[in-house]
Amino acid sequence: MTRVLVILCLLASLAHADETDPKRKVIVLEYRSGSSAMPHIADRVVALLSKQTSLQVLGPDQTRAVYGEHLDLVIVKCAGEAECVARIGQKVGAAEVIMIGVSELGDVILTIQRIDVPTRSVSSRLADSIAGGTPPNDAKLQAYMTKLLPASDFLRYGIIDIISSEADALVTVGGQRRGTTPIPALKLKAPASYEIRVEKRGFQPFTTSVQLPADGELRVRANLARPGGAPAWWQHWYVLAPAAVVVAGAAGGTIYFATQQTPAAGPLKGVGVIQ
Repeated sequence: MTRVLVILCLLASLAHADETDPKRKVIVLEYRSGSSAMPHIADRVVALLSKQTSLQVLGPDQTRAVYGEHLDLVIVKCAGEAECVARIGQKVGAAEVIMIGVSELGDVILTIQRIDVPTRSVSSRLADSIAGGTPPNDAKLQAYMTKLLPASDFLRYGIIDIISSEADALVTVGGQRRGTTPIPALKLKAPASYEIRVEKRGFQPFTTSVQLPADGELRVRANLARPGGAPAWWQHWYVLAPAAVVVAGAAGGTIYFATQQTPAAGPLKGVGVIQ
């Protein structure tokens, strides 16, 4: 049975957690005191933070490649002492070090410290006594990290830039009205799926659906057409097909392209690439 010994110790710096850079560099290291329990625990933390946050996360191997092969000897010498560990972070250009300690005293003791490199001090720490040394599952590991790090680190966003062929068209994203065109690029929670609708009296409405990746930027071009007329040149299938190929293979800033639906075909999904 798992018993939490120390849930969280927050220092004054966490009172300003909203000021931390959500894309700062963080290194994750392991210090073991005669224990082989919980193998690869640091790598699991790196994988979790890389997926759940926008932090630049380096694991032990990546840190060693920058610091040098003697990294493990220095970690042992530091023995978890914050000022010593912070010097490792400073040498590799990190803002913070997450130091994971594994030791055994009957049960396996797991300690995790978040060390601020500029101040060379512990920002937060937790410890857990784990009977039998069973490694924490993914949910438990995520619970540790959400206690250790500012909540803002787990809020991720992307940008959707909607460009309409017509001014004064109403834009609705995810069921919420966002104003009339032209509108500034929208910063939205990601990863997420958003339905987009652009409409103006006298024109056929434009509708599409996009998948917004975390830290990504999508550009949606909404070409509005008047009903009843012949399709514009860009609405024909033989124009749309090669256009999709060009965008999908393009490099650079344009990430997503969406086009106006035709009266017969129904909504057309945009295609593109994330660069």
